[in-house]
Amino acid sequence: MKRFCCLWMMASLAVATLDAVARAQDAVPAPVVKSPLAADEALKGFVLASPDLKMELAAAEPEVVDPVAIAFGNDGSMWVVEMRDYPYGPKPGSTDKPKSRIKHLFDKNQDGRFETATVFADELLFPTGVLPWRDGVVVTLSGEIAFFADRDGDGKAEFKETWFTGFSQENSQLRANHPTLGPDGWIYVANGLRGGTIVSAKQEWKAKGQPVAIAGFDFRFNPLTGESAAVSGNGQFGLCFDDYGNRFICSNRNPVQHVVLEDQYIKRNPFLAVKKAIHDVSAFAENSRLHPISRAWTTSNLHANQFTAACGVQIYRGDALPPEFLGNALTCDPTGNLVHREVLAATGATFTGHTADGDQEFLASADTWFRPVNLANGPDGALYVVDMYRAVIEHPDWMPAELKNRKDLYDGSDRGRIWRVTSVEPERAQDRPDEPIDQLSVKEVIELLEHRNAWHRDTAARALLERNPHEVLDALKHNWKQNKLTRSRLRVLWMLKVLDPRLTPAVLAWSETRNRDAKVREQVAAAIGDNLDELLGEQALDLVNEETDERVRFRLALDLSGRSEDAVTERNLLVHLLDHGAEDPWLRVAVATIRCNPPEALIVELLDHWQSRGSTPDGGVELIEELGEVAGAQIADGTAKSFFKALLTFDSPTLSSQIVQDIQCAGLRGFGQGAARRGTALQPQLDQIGDTERSVVDHLVADARDTLSDTEAPPARRLSAIRTLRFVPASKVAGSLLDLALSGEEISLKLAALDALGASPDPAIGTKLLEAFDSQTPQLRRAILDALLANEARSSLLLEAIERGNVKPTEVDITRQARLTKHRNPDLAARAGNLFAAAVSPDRAAVMARYQSAIEAKGDPLRGRAVFEKNCVTCHRVAGIGVNVGPDIGDTRDKTPAYLLTNILDPNRVVDANYFGYTLVTKQGRIVTGLVKSETASSITIRLPEGKEEIVLRADVDELKSSGQSLMPVGAEKTITVEQMADLIAFLKNWRYLDGSVPLAE
Repeated sequence: MKRFCCLWMMASLAVATLDAVARAQDAVPAPVVKSPLAADEALKGFVLASPDLKMELAAAEPEVVDPVAIAFGNDGSMWVVEMRDYPYGPKPGSTDKPKSRIKHLFDKNQDGRFETATVFADELLFPTGVLPWRDGVVVTLSGEIAFFADRDGDGKAEFKETWFTGFSQENSQLRANHPTLGPDGWIYVANGLRGGTIVSAKQEWKAKGQPVAIAGFDFRFNPLTGESAAVSGNGQFGLCFDDYGNRFICSNRNPVQHVVLEDQYIKRNPFLAVKKAIHDVSAFAENSRLHPISRAWTTSNLHANQFTAACGVQIYRGDALPPEFLGNALTCDPTGNLVHREVLAATGATFTGHTADGDQEFLASADTWFRPVNLANGPDGALYVVDMYRAVIEHPDWMPAELKNRKDLYDGSDRGRIWRVTSVEPERAQDRPDEPIDQLSVKEVIELLEHRNAWHRDTAARALLERNPHEVLDALKHNWKQNKLTRSRLRVLWMLKVLDPRLTPAVLAWSETRNRDAKVREQVAAAIGDNLDELLGEQALDLVNEETDERVRFRLALDLSGRSEDAVTERNLLVHLLDHGAEDPWLRVAVATIRCNPPEALIVELLDHWQSRGSTPDGGVELIEELGEVAGAQIADGTAKSFFKALLTFDSPTLSSQIVQDIQCAGLRGFGQGAARRGTALQPQLDQIGDTERSVVDHLVADARDTLSDTEAPPARRLSAIRTLRFVPASKVAGSLLDLALSGEEISLKLAALDALGASPDPAIGTKLLEAFDSQTPQLRRAILDALLANEARSSLLLEAIERGNVKPTEVDITRQARLTKHRNPDLAARAGNLFAAAVSPDRAAVMARYQSAIEAKGDPLRGRAVFEKNCVTCHRVAGIGVNVGPDIGDTRDKTPAYLLTNILDPNRVVDANYFGYTLVTKQGRIVTGLVKSETASSITIRLPEGKEEIVLRADVDELKSSGQSLMPVGAEKTITVEQMADLIAFLKNWRYLDGSVPLAE
């Protein structure tokens, strides 16, 4: 292999290098940029968070148009996916051909600019991703995964072979994407959120398996054998791996998600209810914060400066940026015209991200046409940014009606850019073969697995996969023994596992499991898999006892949980493994994937071990509850004696009585939850235990009741007591739970008590809850309704209360109305339907009929602004005018004029319980009327018109009563004419467009 200086960036290109100070956010409003800009002008406007970085142009129109994904070939050339069909594609029924393409770009003069482009594949429909493979590329497009190749050497693919079909073909933004070769040799594909049922289309692969349903999953397949499977994850547009095999995905509001638990592990225990397999590494949805420097326009103004279009997540793994960027997660937000960066820190089995650049973004532009949609690690170690460069990036499906055919929808469909982010420092010499990587010798390719830039390692791994395994296995085994560099050793290990699944002790010796690098130990354990105890024999226990790294322990737990149901050795190893790290919920889930025979076997062994040891680990209470839930879901009535004997006789002289009680209550709670899931109860099992154990249960119940009423006890302990008592017969605890639920205690305790009451069949509960309904705040009212709807008898009581007028139909929100109108009891459903259908006031119906013309009339939004200022500003804020006391009505993107008219003229027809008017009377005789904004154990905060607030101590409250009606008064027709109503609706719908910056539909 020849070595010489980097060929990628020798030329002096236009560079945008900015000091972080120059990126201050003080300037408001953002500067106006008259887009579109030529590429060289756009370059000048980029702002980078670090003065150590610079931007360069790698490709632009006409060579690149509408790019959405890129990949680099064995020779460093660039493959580009051009989605020229965006957003709609050919009209249904038309003879128009699709316009999208796969382009192949070359930097022939080696100046860093890919100036030569050829059309490799044309007339494609909505391609979303590309991956070089052998003599062609794998492409995700229009419901399929296909392979394209040029075998006659003319630069254009004349060969196409469909490999898989069945992917959903709905919205062009929601299609399968990002084919990515994983370290295990399988190609992973992000779902696109709409799923599908995937079948093999390649003839020799059709017998490899059954159709694969991927609703809620991502997809993977083996390009060598055609095997395929659904995998954990539900990525929208983005999928990548880090250097250690961790997979990351993203979706609109979730910028960085780590796939922690693969579905193959979850499936092995059908009685385990796994709440999630994916962890949000960074802040998401309303908790996310972005700092655009453009006049970014977000369809929902409530989502401004939050992630609304997160896509193209990438882990930076190159060597052209300063070292502090290595391993960072970067995510595009094209609506904010920026790229966001997160620094990841290991947290148990997963990661926690924190914003790296303060009130700046890694990369941002004031140019609103800058639309970063994807990122890639390049052959030169730089980070590449795929810029679709369009006026409008949001798909019309998500736009309000008035924008769906906006005038600028296709502006920019002849443009596109690929940018490069690199260091301002002179580039270090790059190791690059003087011929394509796939043409190097096996020895040379394996050497590239040690390259400091991940693109070389990834490409080398792919090149090895494409060869005959017999050519490379011996060389890989030799390298494994000689190589001491972690990242390349792991690549060699993965390749060995792919090419020779029968790894032997000769390759993975005992010494490797004790490697000083935890990342090596983790991957060695993964490679050994569920043969760990068999391979290491008696030394396996030493390995488990000595391991301190949380990720390695998680890996060991997964592998040790995968053996047969009666695997005594594995259970023993798991018991010792859990002496540390049980506070990590992901480790506990990994352990719970074990399928025990009998179901309680692991719990019994854990309790025996802790009793002998005289201590329990942190997280032990949660562990017993979770394992108890799994056991309770599968133990038949009358067969749980050994479970309860072990649990209720658990004790040790060195354990505090409180710890013992916590463990025992956790086991009861867990078992009760698991039993409830399969339609049985805890009590029948307890009726069959011995007298000694029954006395322990009686003591635990009495202690939980005492804790429930102990106002000095910590809230967390009282919550645990409530959760324990929900599985106790109602006759013993319903009164105590009702007292707490209707008391002046902390809101979280009252909600928990109401939730527990919902599970109780006691008929007296419904009557007492209805009696207290009027005086409860919105959150508690919803919880009371849920408790009433939890069984048929109480649902009937609620309908009777509505029929008598004690509860207004409007006090039952739409979601809970639907639970009644769709009740499985047809009589209840019919009663509910009649009640809610008759809820419209006759006089309101007449007013609504009189104002219908305001819906169709073309109102004047400027006149409507004056109507709003006169009538609405005391309780609502729109366009910077007024105060939000009631709901925020500024976000009208999905609201029709008819909806707005109804809410203005008949505010009580459908009203969120949060916005019911309340009257509070103090013991001093003061009357306060408004909305309940918040409450604590000691006070209630009432929000008044004009945004004023009144805080009243609970000790001073004499009466609190809801009107059951919206705070907004009925009678807007008295001050607003039909013409003015048309103007008001025009203002509410169009206030965001009045400056002309967002063109409306033609």
